[in-house]
Amino acid sequence: MVLVVRRPAADRVLTGMILAFGLLFRLAVLPSPVMLSSDLYRYLWDGRVQWSGGNPYRYPPAAEALRPLRDPDIYPNINRPASPTVYPPGAEMAFALVAGLAPDSILAWRLFVLACEVVTGVLILGLLRRMSVPDSAIVVYAWAPLAVFEGAQAGHVDFVMLPFLLLALRARQAGRMAHAGAALGVAVLLKLYPAVLLLAWWRRGDRRFAAAFAAVVAVGYLAYLGGVGPRVTGFLPRYFGSAEDFNIGLRAFVERGIGLSLGEHRVTLGRLAIRAARSAWIVDPGAPLQALLSPDEEVALRRHLAMPSEEIGRVLVVQAGHETVRAVTMLVLFGLLAAVLVRIGRRRGEDPAAVFRAGIAAVAAYLVLVPTAMHAWYAVWVLPFLAVHPSPAWFWFTGAVSLSYLKYAWEPAGLPLWVRLVEFLPLYALLAWEWRAGRERRPE
Repeated sequence: MVLVVRRPAADRVLTGMILAFGLLFRLAVLPSPVMLSSDLYRYLWDGRVQWSGGNPYRYPPAAEALRPLRDPDIYPNINRPASPTVYPPGAEMAFALVAGLAPDSILAWRLFVLACEVVTGVLILGLLRRMSVPDSAIVVYAWAPLAVFEGAQAGHVDFVMLPFLLLALRARQAGRMAHAGAALGVAVLLKLYPAVLLLAWWRRGDRRFAAAFAAVVAVGYLAYLGGVGPRVTGFLPRYFGSAEDFNIGLRAFVERGIGLSLGEHRVTLGRLAIRAARSAWIVDPGAPLQALLSPDEEVALRRHLAMPSEEIGRVLVVQAGHETVRAVTMLVLFGLLAAVLVRIGRRRGEDPAAVFRAGIAAVAAYLVLVPTAMHAWYAVWVLPFLAVHPSPAWFWFTGAVSLSYLKYAWEPAGLPLWVRLVEFLPLYALLAWEWRAGRERRPE
C-alpha cells in the first residue's frame, strides 16, 4: 500500500486487484458479530419504531409506550435506552428503508452500507480522474482498516453519507451550485458534521448553493416534526454535555492547561458560576448545593468518592469550575472553527483543484478544532480526500484514532492521557511539518 501511495500507477490490472481485495476484506467481516460499538442496534430499533407508526424523536426506547416493540435481541443492546435518538432525519429515513426491506437484520444493514461503499468507490475513481491522479490511489480508501472495520463490520451510518459528500464535491467543482447544495444537504441530514463545508464552498454573490442546502435540510426535518415539535433534535442538545466527552483532542489539552494554571482558584470560579446560575434562575437560588443533584446522582457520588453528603457541596463547586472552563473553551474553539472556515471560503479559487483544497482544509479544520467527542468513525470522511492528496498527518490519525477503543480496557475510568497523546500529538506535529513544507514549496 505504501508503494502504491508513493507511486500510484494508471494500471487497470493493479486497480482491479486493489478493488477486488478491498471488496474481499469487507465481505470477510459481514458475518462477524457486532463488536465494540453498539450503534447498529439503535439503527435497527429506530427503523422498527418507524414501521410501527412511531417517531423515534418522540419516545426513548425505554419508554412504556414502546414496550410492545421490545425483543430479546435488539432492545437489550441499545445504547442510551433512556434517551430519544440522536440521529438526524436522513439517517432515520435510511434506517426505515432497510427495516422495510429486511426488518431487524444486521446483515441487511451491513449489505446496505457495503452498497453505499461501492458507490463511494466509483465516485472516488471519478474524483481521481478529475484531479489527474492515477486510479490506483483508491487504495487509500479501499484498503484502509478504519473504513473496513467501521463500515462493513460496525455499519456506521457515516458510510451512507459519503456518496452524497462526494456528489456535492463533484457538483461544486463543476460549478453546479444548486446540485452541490442539495447533495450537501442530504449529507448533513445523514451526519451533521459535513455542514462545515457550507462555509468553505459558499461562493460570494451566489444564493443557489445555500438555498438548496437549506431547502433540503428543512424538508428532512419537517418530515419528522409532527408530534414532537422542537424535540425533533432528539438527544443532540445533550450530546454537547460533559457526560458525552470521549477521546477529546485539543480541547482536553487546553482545559488541562487552564486547570493546572488555575489551581485552587477553580473553587472560586465554581462559586462564581453557581452564583451566576442562581442569579439567572437557572437553578433555585434557595436550594443547597446538594439539592443540585438528583438522589441517584448523590448516592453514586457518595459511593464512588466515599464521602459524606456535607462534602458533596465542595465537589460540586469544583465541578462547576471545571464545567465553566469547559464551556468557555468549547465556545472559543467553535468560534475559531467558524473563523477558519470563513477564511478558507474567502481564499478559495473556483477551479476544481481549489474547491478540492478548500474541502480537505475544512475537513481537517473540523477534525482538529472540534471540541466534542471524537469516535474513530468520525474520521472516515477524510479518507476520500487522502486518496487525492496523501497526508502523513492524516494517515497517522486515521490509524491511531482506533486506539480510542482501548476505553473498554479501562472502563469506567476512561481513557488514560497517554492514549490521547499518542493519537493527537503526532497529528499536530505532522500537520505543522506539512504546513511548513508547503510554504517552502510555494513560489515567492
